[in-house]
Amino acid sequence: MILYIIGFTRAGKTTLANNLALIWHIPVLDTDDLFRKAYQTSIEEFVSKRGWPAFREHESSILLQTLKYGNLPADPSRYSAIIACGGGVVELPANIAFLQNQHVLWLAPNWDTLISRIRQSPSAYCVNKSEIELKAEYERRLPLYRKCIRTR
Repeated sequence: MILYIIGFTRAGKTTLANNLALIWHIPVLDTDDLFRKAYQTSIEEFVSKRGWPAFREHESSILLQTLKYGNLPADPSRYSAIIACGGGVVELPANIAFLQNQHVLWLAPNWDTLISRIRQSPSAYCVNKSEIELKAEYERRLPLYRKCIRTR
């Protein structure tokens, strides 16, 4: 079984995924890294040429392909892999539906922590966006992240 980690940009998904993978001795993957490898380009370059909607569609395809990592030999009571998802993975309803059937950990630092991290190291998504725009996106995505969490 796979643990998927979701959250807004700069929530700490990749850092936590890497730390857990070291402790648990399991593979870790990042959907942004998988995208860069599959398309041999940076997210920034891809988005500048094809736009965010095209990126989201390709990101979705990559997310679905991560299921193959759940078949790694492992103790069935433990995770076999960890996937750190891009912050906008929740933008497509198909991705939310997929994640609702997976083991998901949502990292949700408060806004002040996020904006501080974004200022230090902005992601491709943050380029050319004001703090007001980013906060609006953060607030818009909160219910989308919540939808991905199992309540049963």
